[in-house]
Amino acid sequence: MRPEPLRPSRPAPLGPRAPRLRRAAWAGLCLLAAGCAAGPRTTSRINRVQARSGEVWARDLGNALGLQPWELCAELGTRDCVEEAHRVTLGGVEPAELGIDAPLPEPSVSAPMAADRVAISACGERFARDKAGPALLFGPVLERDSRRRRAEVSEALVLRVLGRPAQPAELDALEALYDDIKDKVDDPVRSWAVGACVVVTTSTEALFY
Repeated sequence: MRPEPLRPSRPAPLGPRAPRLRRAAWAGLCLLAAGCAAGPRTTSRINRVQARSGEVWARDLGNALGLQPWELCAELGTRDCVEEAHRVTLGGVEPAELGIDAPLPEPSVSAPMAADRVAISACGERFARDKAGPALLFGPVLERDSRRRRAEVSEALVLRVLGRPAQPAELDALEALYDDIKDKVDDPVRSWAVGACVVVTTSTEALFY
């Protein structure tokens, strides 16, 4: 029997300049993708990628961030984002209530927004818990913010989420995100930490296989 969903603490708002952070995060994602392309790579014999189902992605995301799947995101504090609110949008099925017994043939136009919603909530929850202690991921920048400590967090993010060491170009891309937002938000440490987490957890490598 699945335990009753916990209500994650509501992440602090990113502030009136949140749209700039979102644009910066997407810019960082583009740079991250470019960094991946710059290094040695192996070409698959099958030129095809497939999206992870929301259930699989949420499980991997929870494992990476040290959260239970139902702690990642809750709409209105009660409806699990992945299992209920955005289940079909994220590639799941809902035969009982909606009569949808097969995944949508094409990704929904709202799928990226649903993925963003889950990632922003989950990354914000991880930051809040790390700040309250003990820290699992963002401890280095919570103790003292510096370029070296942000690199430590970036390396840990890529390793935990993507299961491999970060490439130098990826570390540079995530650091560039900090440079872009540090003078535009009230709390650059939190904004960078959550933004970097969203960039990595919603990258092509995280969402597809």
